[in-house]
Amino acid sequence: MSESDPAIKVCDVCFSYGTQEVLHNVSFQIQRRSLVAVVGPNGGGKTTLLKLLLGALKPRFGTIAVLGKPPEEARVHIGYVPQAIPFDARFPVSVREVVLMGRVGKSRFGTYGREDWSVARRSLERVRLAAFENRPFGELSGGERQRVMVAQALAGGSELLLLDEPVANVDPEHASLMYDLFQELIAEVTVMMVSHNLGVVTGHATHVLCVNHTAGLH
Repeated sequence: MSESDPAIKVCDVCFSYGTQEVLHNVSFQIQRRSLVAVVGPNGGGKTTLLKLLLGALKPRFGTIAVLGKPPEEARVHIGYVPQAIPFDARFPVSVREVVLMGRVGKSRFGTYGREDWSVARRSLERVRLAAFENRPFGELSGGERQRVMVAQALAGGSELLLLDEPVANVDPEHASLMYDLFQELIAEVTVMMVSHNLGVVTGHATHVLCVNHTAGLH
């Protein structure tokens, strides 16, 4: 994909669950290195849109290109962080090991090498958690776990980050830190985050995508 190509291009997309149409004639383009806040009412199609961009769902009509490819082909370059991260707090996995999971499939021999460890360390530095690399993942706060998952996506070489309510269960201090982090990350990647807090995100986002069965980019 060339620098001038959009990171996301959605054209006349319609999607239905059975007979219930959730998205109707949705069209928009997101340029690379944008920070896009996706807002709209519950049931308006925000999470469905993310799943379409990930290739987890297919549109009934219309086309989607992500990083110049069909979503299912671009998926290896997409980092997805859900609102709730399912995990067993008793499972003995460190922060560094969670980030290293983003490197799965990157090694020719299937084991982590020096480059993988180096990339994991740099990714933790990007999210300001390098000092936590040996901490058990289960001991982290909700905001810290979200930042670790962003580091995991960065370690995997993601060019697009899709975040579903990344600060929904985060205290105000961590939320502010994460918004600042997202603004820094768009120097290198494109970030799209679903949010209900319109007043906050408009102060940080470069664009706002309003989704309520259709969509408008502002």
